[in-house]
Amino acid sequence: MVEIIKPIAKLDQIRSLLDESGLQVSDISHVHCPLFFGIQSDSCLIAVIGLELFGPVGLIRSLAVSKAHRGNRLAHQLVSFAEHYAAERGVDTLFLLTTTASVFFQQLGYEQVARSDVPQAIRTTSQFSSLCPASSDVLSKRIAGG
Repeated sequence: MVEIIKPIAKLDQIRSLLDESGLQVSDISHVHCPLFFGIQSDSCLIAVIGLELFGPVGLIRSLAVSKAHRGNRLAHQLVSFAEHYAAERGVDTLFLLTTTASVFFQQLGYEQVARSDVPQAIRTTSQFSSLCPASSDVLSKRIAGG
């Protein structure tokens, strides 16, 4: 069953779900807020993905699904949505950093890359430069043809 994915602007709900999933929230504020898309059930946020766009490249961040709703392919739906959303806005390649979900993303076509191969626009994000440890896996996926 495909769930309805829509923009999410309620930072308290986003931060709560990310915190529940053990993800960083310190840089998410009204001053700096990536695009967030999510799935709700009875007005409760049950899955979310963050996306930052920088011209031809983008950063997937903060993919989380509430414990009660895991195993329902919601993460797959959110990643697919984010890829299509980014591609429609001219993004050629998406990047992400993870300490726990490399296998999941590799199953979706993402490939591990060296930190030194990441474009400057991504390297200057707080996600890349300070929030995720240097031991994080860096993955990328080309989402546009050409």
